[in-house]
Amino acid sequence: MTDRETKKFISIIFEKITSSNTNNDLIEIEKESFDRKYIMDSTSFPKIDFNISSTEIDELIKSNIIDKNYNLNPLSKNSDPLIKLLYSIIWKNGDLKKLKHITKGIHRDDLSIMEQEKSFVFYQFGKYLTKQENQPIIDQHVLRAFAIYQCDDIQEIRQIRGFKVITKKEKNLIKDYINWLSSDSINNTLKKEAEYLYYIDRILFASGRLTKKK
Repeated sequence: MTDRETKKFISIIFEKITSSNTNNDLIEIEKESFDRKYIMDSTSFPKIDFNISSTEIDELIKSNIIDKNYNLNPLSKNSDPLIKLLYSIIWKNGDLKKLKHITKGIHRDDLSIMEQEKSFVFYQFGKYLTKQENQPIIDQHVLRAFAIYQCDDIQEIRQIRGFKVITKKEKNLIKDYINWLSSDSINNTLKKEAEYLYYIDRILFASGRLTKKK
């Protein structure tokens, strides 16, 4: 796919998203637009039906499961078996520090992504888990697709297609994406659908993955 073809493809995808009224419309966009290899694996990443509130994080702090800096404290031998199992998976993958940023994203509802200095993907994932309005999941693929949508310079699109790591430089892009989701570009009827952000995320994940420069 050339850079011009990439721009045209992304423009069509976003036009379809902004014309959607239901989650089923979004599901159809994903089905008809992408080869299976670009689509998010629903087995590995099923839709999350629960939410986590700031109050629940307060309870974890009071129970000494996490500290005030959102670090997970070592578990006792008497901890719930499921908690011990999940802790073991996080430990084995070296992801204990990532959990801190997810927890902060949930708890600090007074802080936007613009006030975060690092680990933007995990912090924003915490925001998503609160299930508050217009708090999407972000990753390199989603932001790549949105950046291409915003850009009309073909030379710049070539650079965007090679984008891999989310840094401070992308904070304004993240802000623009969140603002776009809450704007009139998205039909109000779609905004009334539960979990519509999840289905938009799936489409943009596949879009960004497909258009990534090899």
